[in-house]
This record gives sequence, structure tokens and C-alpha cells, in this order.
Amino acid sequence: MTQPFIRPYNNPQDFEACLNIFYTTIDSSVNSEPARTIGSYLWCKSYLVLSPHTCFVLDNGSGLPVGYIIGTPSTTDFASRWEDVLIPIVDPKLVPRDDQPGETQLVRDLKRALYGAECSMLQKSEELLQRYPAHLHVNVLPEYQGRGFGSLLTGKFLERMGEEGVRGVHLGMVRGNEGARRFYERAGWRVCEEVLDGGSSGEVGRDGNALCLLKDL
Repeated sequence: MTQPFIRPYNNPQDFEACLNIFYTTIDSSVNSEPARTIGSYLWCKSYLVLSPHTCFVLDNGSGLPVGYIIGTPSTTDFASRWEDVLIPIVDPKLVPRDDQPGETQLVRDLKRALYGAECSMLQKSEELLQRYPAHLHVNVLPEYQGRGFGSLLTGKFLERMGEEGVRGVHLGMVRGNEGARRFYERAGWRVCEEVLDGGSSGEVGRDGNALCLLKDL
């Protein structure tokens, strides 16, 4: 019987499988068009295109990715390549830059994030971004959740960040996902101690519906 294992992302063979993982595990708040397509560029395709060497997949044992961890060791460098490398592959007919009649505020915010290379919650804080330059996203298909694979994927990515000389990592998660928050806090992550949204929420670490977590390496 084959056993799942972690391996480096293999481009382009793994691209569609990783995209399927993203769409299968996407939060319900953005699981409608065009938000889910825009989200795929923001939270999945960008990493596979801009930083494939720091992406890893959970292989089901037969070559098929059933989970992934994607990220970058330098958010600043990652964002600097966004306009020249990622934006040219965005279909402007599906994701027009200009606001369209009938668009929700969520869609407009996502489009501004996409075309503005807003890939990280810490881009508003230069000091924090210097201390925690790396960031990541991890997703595992439902049938492989609860089996420790998320921890193994995260451990692999953090190991790679250590090899890259990174000493701090951050991530953004859906604020109401208490299960994910407990998972990360057990692994030594903590909520960012600073207010990130200009004080509109009155909560540290919060920006809109997202919560920023930090980890020192």
C-alpha cells in the first residue's frame, strides 16, 4: 500500500493538482466567481509561478499532490517580481483591472490586492516585514486532514526557510477559523501584537477578516 510523503513541487506537472487543492479547500466567503478565480492568483498561482523552489506537496504515494505548502523566503522580493511575472498571465477578460457594474466590495478589494501585489498582511509594516520576511499558505484535501500532514508540511517549509537564512515567518488566516488557530498556536505561532488595519478593528493582528500569525525561527 502506498503511503503519502512530502516532496518538492514539480512544475508544471503538479500545477493543476495544486490548483484543485486550492479550490477544494477555499474558504466559503470567497467560494464564488469571480472571487475564487482572483483568489487563485493571490493565494496559489503566484507562489507556484514566482517561487516554485520553496513550494512542497503532499504526494498520495502515486504521484498526485493531495496537499501543499507554498510560500516565499522574502515577501519584498516576491512582490517586486509580481507585476512583471504574474500579472501577464492574468486573463483581463476574467479579472478586469477597472471596477465593473454590479461588483461587490469584496471583489473590488481582491482585484486591488491582485493588481497591487498585496500578497502579505505585513506589507503595511516595514519593521515587522524585516523581522518576519517569509510567509506561507498550507492546504490539505479533506480526506487527508487530521492525520498530521499539515504539521509535516509546515515543518518542511520552516526547515527550508532556515536553510535560506530566514529567522521569522508570518501567515494570514481566516479570523474565525478557530481550528486552524489552535493548530498553529500549538506549533509555536502567536498572533501579531500590532494593530495592522489602522485601528479600525481595535484588534491586534487583524486586518478585515484575516488574522496575522508570527513565528520566530
